[in-house]
Amino acid sequence: MTMLLEVRDLVVRFDTDDGTVHAVNGISYSLQQGESLAIVGESGSGKSVSALALMGLLPRPQARVEGGTIHFNGRDLLTQSEQEWRRTRGREIAMVYQDPMTSLNPALSVGKQLSQVVRHHLKLSKSAARERAAELLSLVGIPNPRGRLDDYPHQFSGGQRQRVLIALALSCDPALLIADEPTTALDVTIQAQMIELVKGLGNSSACPWCGSRTISASSPASSTRSQSCTAATWWKKPPCTVCTTSPSTPTPSGS
Repeated sequence: MTMLLEVRDLVVRFDTDDGTVHAVNGISYSLQQGESLAIVGESGSGKSVSALALMGLLPRPQARVEGGTIHFNGRDLLTQSEQEWRRTRGREIAMVYQDPMTSLNPALSVGKQLSQVVRHHLKLSKSAARERAAELLSLVGIPNPRGRLDDYPHQFSGGQRQRVLIALALSCDPALLIADEPTTALDVTIQAQMIELVKGLGNSSACPWCGSRTISASSPASSTRSQSCTAATWWKKPPCTVCTTSPSTPTPSGS
């Protein structure tokens, strides 16, 4: 299989009034086409920060990548200009965020938000983009998808908003999909539905989220145990420990 993503010795720091925060300390991992990786770790171990680094979305100027490399499809993402990042985000690498209420724009309809993404990256016409938006809502299980295109985020339930975020991430058929604890803000029942949705999409050859795609997931261990994937366990104390385990028993390779 072709190597899609290779992270080597990634170090991320935050400068604060109280000193330097060592957020990510020399983590390394790689993903091939078709692989899935679940990153499991305690709060504050750097899961979300490392995901933001992959997307080029670290808050500036407080955060900085102090060391390491991120190679995606053979090119070093850390050397990209902001214009190159705009072409990469959403089109080649997409992300499902933790909280849909803070990730979706409350002033724009769901259909508008989906259409904007595909029009920008795929250069679709307005009518074709709206058709694509309806297809995406249908894909993630939103009832009456065409009738919901003009609805706003607050008119959807919590589980439906999370499905909309998944639809946004899938909209341009990315090669790498990062899911940053996408079920954290949901109750247990809805969490189970989201996991089944992901598994169902992964088993469907008719959808963008198929076996040829790679998913990098920052997830709690309870969710990881229900997935079929490689697990990496991170610990908060430096350096971060990354190991490969079975999904059911993620364990560290050191102390």
